[in-house]
Amino acid sequence: MKKIFNALFTLLLLSIFMPGCKKDESNNVVVNPSASALAFKTSSAAVVLSPGNDAANVVTFSFNAANFGANVVTAYSLEFDLPADTSGTNAWANAVVVKIPAGTLQKTYTGADFNALSGVQLTLPTGTASTIAVRLKAEVNQNTGVASAIKPVYSTLTMTVNPYKAIVEYPALLVKGGNSWKTPATRTNGFLLASSKFNSKYEGYLNLPNADGYGGDAFQLASTLDASKVYGWGGTATTMSLNSGNLYLSPSPAYMKVNADVAALTITYTPVKFFISGDDNGWSTSATPLNYNATTGKLEAANVALTAGKSFVFTCNGGYDISYKVDASGNLVFAGAPVWGGINIPVTKTGVFTVTLDLSAGDGNYTYTIK
Repeated sequence: MKKIFNALFTLLLLSIFMPGCKKDESNNVVVNPSASALAFKTSSAAVVLSPGNDAANVVTFSFNAANFGANVVTAYSLEFDLPADTSGTNAWANAVVVKIPAGTLQKTYTGADFNALSGVQLTLPTGTASTIAVRLKAEVNQNTGVASAIKPVYSTLTMTVNPYKAIVEYPALLVKGGNSWKTPATRTNGFLLASSKFNSKYEGYLNLPNADGYGGDAFQLASTLDASKVYGWGGTATTMSLNSGNLYLSPSPAYMKVNADVAALTITYTPVKFFISGDDNGWSTSATPLNYNATTGKLEAANVALTAGKSFVFTCNGGYDISYKVDASGNLVFAGAPVWGGINIPVTKTGVFTVTLDLSAGDGNYTYTIK
């Protein structure tokens, strides 16, 4: 009788505790959610960036919390990449990874931050819309640092971004007009030489149509790094000295490439005339000139016929010693002697355009447009 009682008591205990054990076990069964359950989305499928929206919020990426069916801690990150890099053996290997703070289910970018991500980190060409892929990654990390056996869940979307070239304010020498020449009192494009490598060498393009001896457009160069340093006449037309008389030229060279070295105290002037040379004009270095616009301070060529798939180069003085092409990111770069670098500027549309070459902001910030 006692044995029967013990057996019944054991069965009673099992009937009480067994359901609880199953329930606890079910709470630890991991089930990966589907990508669609994350509801990953962007507030804007096409973002156009400019200095005007640097401080504004331009795009927000949001998503639902990933439910793995168990009590786990989920970490999220966004991966930004070019569509061509999102497949194959090394898919997403070059992605820019942005971790999302714990407890947050969205990421908002200001214009300045998104321009840095797209234009600098992803090296997208500026001034044109490019498609990017954005992937949300939801993963379970272990406290020990050991890789989790739970596979991450991904959700991907595509969007277009049109970044702009952020102008870097390089150290500069500002033109201070002498004699009757009145120049801006503050840093102004068209009246400066810049040091793009942050060293003693400065370069820029100046228009000095009246620089004709003592009575013409004489000037001095004031440093933005040290207001006490003002460079002027050094005894010859190619030398400078501190806190001396005006620099001047004779006869008038008009539009010039100017190079100054504040360590060597030298300055050189090269009169320049730029041309468009490419497939559409048989690579002529004289047929399609760019003319200086005194109002904008830029070089312009109107009614230029261009053909999609063709290319061109900005050449100077009938040759390539001073010339400009683009780099892999579409930024204008010096392509003349002695570097002979760069890529021919591609034409993406067929039509008749106004081509503008802007050399007014000093070395490092030269740009062009086709409109």
